Parts: sequence; C-alpha cells; structure tokens
Amino acid sequence: MALWEQILWSVFAVMMGGALLAGVAVVVTATREQRRYTQERRIGERMGPAGVATHGVVAQVRRSEHQLTSPGTHGQCMVALEFTLQMPPSSPVPTVVLRTLVDELLLPRLAVPGAVLHLMQDPAHPDVVSVDRQRTPLEVAPARS
Repeated sequence: MALWEQILWSVFAVMMGGALLAGVAVVVTATREQRRYTQERRIGERMGPAGVATHGVVAQVRRSEHQLTSPGTHGQCMVALEFTLQMPPSSPVPTVVLRTLVDELLLPRLAVPGAVLHLMQDPAHPDVVSVDRQRTPLEVAPARS
C-alpha cells in the first residue's frame, strides 16, 4: 500500500472516530436530559396516595436547556419545562422547582406566571412534588370517534 493511501486511511479513521464520539455524546446528553424531565412522573407514581394534596402558583417558567421535546402517549408533542412554583403559606418550603413534560396545546394555560398547578407533595421530603394529573392534566386526550 502506498504512503498516500496509508495517510488517507488514517485521516478517514480519525474523522470516523470523531464522528462516533460526537454521536455518543449527543445520545448521552439527550438521555440524561430526558430522564430529568420524566422523573417527575415516576416520583408521582411512587408516591401514590401517600402524597399530600397541595398546589403551587407558577412564578417562573423556562424551557429545557437543549429545547427538549418528546412524543406524548398519544403521539403529540410534549415540551420539557422547568417551573418555579410558589407554595402555599402552610407548606414547609416556600418554593419548589418542578421539571416535567407538558403537551404543547396546554402551554398557554399552564406555562404562564400565575397559573395554578395541583400537586402531590412528599410528606417526608416537602421539596419533592409531582403534578396531580387528575386535577391538572398535562396532556390533551385524543377525540373519540
């Protein structure tokens, strides 16, 4: 094999290795961020009826750092949001940060300062909350035909 062929194959190998590493980095970052925004649902399922019903008033809303969206259970577009919530005076913590996925159709109703989100609060860890999906749905159900 000629010297120029060895150089060409070496350059190709380095470029493909870099592309592979970049792809792995993207997958790891996306998976980590997705997990941060789906953790809220798992917390609510784990808490179950042991959670204390409460509410929070939206003080601030931010999109996820990487503009994460995800398909919902009905194929709709879910947007990853971070809510800063003012808790009621009776709560042991004044504010909590809640990361969750919200159906894009519900953004005008929920992702505005002053909106009320019904929550379930962990009695052992008052800063851990989950959305009470019975009282504040985060997805729009499909029409029945």
